[in-house]
Amino acid sequence: MNEPEFRAYAEAEGFREPETRVHPPHKFFDTHAHKDDLIVLVREGLLTVDYGDRQDVFGPGDMCEVAPGIDHTDKAGPEGASFVLAWRTPR
Repeated sequence: MNEPEFRAYAEAEGFREPETRVHPPHKFFDTHAHKDDLIVLVREGLLTVDYGDRQDVFGPGDMCEVAPGIDHTDKAGPEGASFVLAWRTPR
């Protein structure tokens, strides 16, 4: 998926305006959960999401979805990660 497709999908599905973020190499977020639906499109680098029972690695063009209330960690790859994300109040 490319960024225009991601933005169109986010708008069509009722997500708020997407935000661009950049994380440095190996940036790690300890176990947490979100109150809103989250979608993420990786633009550059790698982003690893660990749900405890499985680990998913996302690269450029990959979209990740995290439902509200799901405990997870996330970590940028060795070259960092650039991505676009959007939030939506759960339906």
